[in-house]
Amino acid sequence: MDWAKQIIVAYDSIMSNLPSAGTLRFGRSMVSVSDVAKQYYCEKALELGYKYPTAPTEVMVKGKAGHEKVTELATPVSHEQCIRDALKMKKEAIAIYEFGVAWKHNGIPIIGRVDEAWFKGGNVELVGERKFTNRLAIYSDYHIQAQLYCLGLGRMGFGLQEAQYSITVFLRSCHDCPQLALQMCPVFNGKTQSYKCDVGECITRKYSFSDAETTNELDWALDYWIGRREAIPTRKRNKCLACRYAEVCESSLC
Repeated sequence: MDWAKQIIVAYDSIMSNLPSAGTLRFGRSMVSVSDVAKQYYCEKALELGYKYPTAPTEVMVKGKAGHEKVTELATPVSHEQCIRDALKMKKEAIAIYEFGVAWKHNGIPIIGRVDEAWFKGGNVELVGERKFTNRLAIYSDYHIQAQLYCLGLGRMGFGLQEAQYSITVFLRSCHDCPQLALQMCPVFNGKTQSYKCDVGECITRKYSFSDAETTNELDWALDYWIGRREAIPTRKRNKCLACRYAEVCESSLC
C-alpha cells in the first residue's frame, strides 16, 4: 500500500466508524481538538457548556465568519486529494486549508480541522492557527490547539522533522475585511509580526513544535474525558467575569 493510501485508509477507518454514543463523558465517542484547547482555557466552562448548551454568541459567529473569509477563494478539493497533494514533491511548499485530522490516542479518537497547513513532500513545514478576538494576545489554549494539529498530522503519517506552528490573532473588526479573502494583509507574507490599519489590527508569531510536550498535554486532557478526574476550573477572575456560565458555576470567582 502506498504512502497516500495508508493515510487515507487510516483516516477513513476512524471517521466512518465513530459510534453515535460512546463511553467518554457526556456519552461521547471521540474528543475534538477544539475541546481539548477549551480545557486549557477553563475546563469547568467546557463542562458547563455540555450541561447547559446554548446558541452560538455573536462573538462566535463573527469568529467563524473571519475564518471563512480567509479561505473563501481557495479551491475546494476532496480530503483524499488534499492528502495526495500534501505528499507531492514540489519545489515550494503547498498550503491546504481546513484540513481534516483524525487519529487515535490510547484508543480514543481525536479529530479536528486545521485552519492552514503547509506541506512539502509529505513533511509538515507549518501549521497555522487563526483567532479573532478583542485582545491581541496569545494564550496557552491557542498553543495547545496548534500543537495538537501538528501532533495529529504526525500520527496520521506525515513527517514532523522540522514542523513549526504559527498563531495569528486578529481583532474581531477584521472579520469582514476584504483583504483577508485575498490574503493581502501584510501578516500573511511572513515579513512582519504585526499590522494595524483603519479596519483592525493583528499579530502573528511562529513557534517550534514538541511532540513529547504535546503528548503529555493530551494525556492530561483525556484524564477528564475518561473520568479519571473532575473538571478543573480557572483561577483567573477575568475569565469568570467574561463567562456566560458564571451564574450556574459553583467555582466562579465573580
